[in-house]
Amino acid sequence: MELLPSSHEEFSQPDYWDRFFKRRGNIPFEWYGEYPVLHDVIHKYTMPANKILVIGCGNSALSENMYDNGLQNLVNIDISDVVIRQMTERHKDKRPKMTFQTMDVTQMSYSDGEFGVALDKGTLDALLVSEEAEVISNVRKMFDEVCRTLKLGGRYLIISLLQDHVQKTLLNYFTEVRWPIRIHKINMESQGGDCSTTSPLPVFAVVITKLKVLPNLPQIVEVVRFENQIDRLEDVKYLPAILKDIQYYNTVRHQLKKKSPGGKQVSLELHTKGFDTPRYTLVVVDSETLMKNKFGIFIVPQGREHEWLFSTDKGRMHLLDSAQFQRLVVVSLNRGHDYENLEAVKAELSSKIMELAPQDHPPKAQTPFLTIGEDIGKRMPVAKGHSDTTGSYLVEDVELNGGQVFRRLVFMSNQNVVQSEARMVEARHIKRRRKKPSEGIPTNLKVDKGYMPSDYLIALLGGFAFLPSLDESVTGVIIGLGGGGLSSFLHGAFPKMVINSVELDPTVVDIARNWFALEEDNERLRVHLADGIKYIRDIHGSGSKVDFVVVDADSKDNSTGLVCPAPPFVEPAFLHSVRSVLSDHGVLILNLASRDECLKSQILELIRDNFSSCATLQLQEDINCIVIASKLSSSHPDLDMERLRHVFTVMDKKIKSTWKTTNVELAEMMEELTFCD
Repeated sequence: MELLPSSHEEFSQPDYWDRFFKRRGNIPFEWYGEYPVLHDVIHKYTMPANKILVIGCGNSALSENMYDNGLQNLVNIDISDVVIRQMTERHKDKRPKMTFQTMDVTQMSYSDGEFGVALDKGTLDALLVSEEAEVISNVRKMFDEVCRTLKLGGRYLIISLLQDHVQKTLLNYFTEVRWPIRIHKINMESQGGDCSTTSPLPVFAVVITKLKVLPNLPQIVEVVRFENQIDRLEDVKYLPAILKDIQYYNTVRHQLKKKSPGGKQVSLELHTKGFDTPRYTLVVVDSETLMKNKFGIFIVPQGREHEWLFSTDKGRMHLLDSAQFQRLVVVSLNRGHDYENLEAVKAELSSKIMELAPQDHPPKAQTPFLTIGEDIGKRMPVAKGHSDTTGSYLVEDVELNGGQVFRRLVFMSNQNVVQSEARMVEARHIKRRRKKPSEGIPTNLKVDKGYMPSDYLIALLGGFAFLPSLDESVTGVIIGLGGGGLSSFLHGAFPKMVINSVELDPTVVDIARNWFALEEDNERLRVHLADGIKYIRDIHGSGSKVDFVVVDADSKDNSTGLVCPAPPFVEPAFLHSVRSVLSDHGVLILNLASRDECLKSQILELIRDNFSSCATLQLQEDINCIVIASKLSSSHPDLDMERLRHVFTVMDKKIKSTWKTTNVELAEMMEELTFCD
């Protein structure tokens, strides 16, 4: 520890390096890897005939290794006179062609075009200690001198960690001169090294070639992430994001190698050439107890990544325990990419995911790939567009195992959340065409209005049992339209119900009409383009009454921990307005989803303060809690649990008489309903 500088700025001071090398003596100090690790990239871009300038040589053994392997025309410079004397004495007899000179790289005395290669191993990082103007100016002087002393066609080879401020300065300078840039990620374990003992930050080799730039010729920018795989970028602006991904992946690998069982789940992404979005998302899950099976990989079928089992920490832990593995990598296949089949996915992932194996996993051990069913599912984009309120959206059809197709609305600002979903069934009036195995999702489909895609929606239906009767006329408001599935379901199942669906976003209304088969009915199903809070306030002002108010409007503000509804819908003023507009037997049915248990308790307390009774149903595999608040007390005969159970059963029969293939089973869903004290 005593050899480390007290501040980063000391790295650029000659006195620091003089003291460093005096203490270090003749022991070589290797920045960013020894010669065996750098051998391939150095010899790829240098030849024995090249005159090579080694910048900031220090007392590294790199030059002597290069010399002994045929690269003998070496000129080594360093700002420290102490180390230059040490190195001259050390090599004068064994390596007479190699020279050492004390020199400041920002003011070199060499002639223009003297060198074929300039090699910088860590010097740029040592000099570029901050983004202060003086530091940047000094580094640009070094670049000027290197560029001046390189011959046309010569290469500037930089070994660096490429931290943000370093790559920014480097790219700014060489984008101005428009010389080709190629970046290699150095495999620090190529000589059998242990990842857990290497730096958590990856080492890069930046190769810049001095060329005569032609007018209107775009700059060449390439990344070599794997051996013999060169990715050419359309623009240098994409490079920082790629480097950030590599750095994060390397850091995660370093952490995972030393990680003990249990602990926080780690997420990372894998990108591919030509795409801005990640191709795969990986979550590494470790068991809290020792398991016989060391390492496994689970492929989530397309379209199922949002499910509780795959999208939550608790769900993935349940998956891990069921699979009985010490470490499980859960892999999601992201939208916007094509995947041929499960075998192709395995082949693509095998080498990369094996880098995430536990340290005690035998390197040649066969690692099982797990999934559900026999295929990886399919996605088919149906429509996309932009909403001024919620941003870009995508409507897609997803085919899951067994051939069942679901239509989904996803807002691209939160792709892991399915905003609305509908099951698609065959439209009998359309002539069926047999689908070939290679074809996509069939087009002869229609929305199944008798299907509820989420448990929370089924639980919301249970709230209508609190009304005196569904065989008589009831009128109410649903705030939050989505795809219109709840409104369409109620409209079809209960012919005496009058529904006013309120939606703030006109684009969502269009999506519901065009892609989720929402059919308005001026007598019983009306859509109002309005602010839900103002809509309730207007009802209150008019003196009208309604029998139910359903609130299912998600929050766009993720900072509060409240997912649904948006905070204004659980404030005292709104709750008071809802109570005021409800009839004597009226009911508020609210979807409450909060990651903050304290906030959830506060909201429930506010609802209890405004209503005579409050019942809740906490879903087991999600954060959703369905809240049913009534103006009647819990002791009222209409809210007797035996009466409610009977109504749930009656509603089930009525729903099944309308849709024989419905998935709704209210009596079973509402078993855990409880009244708040």
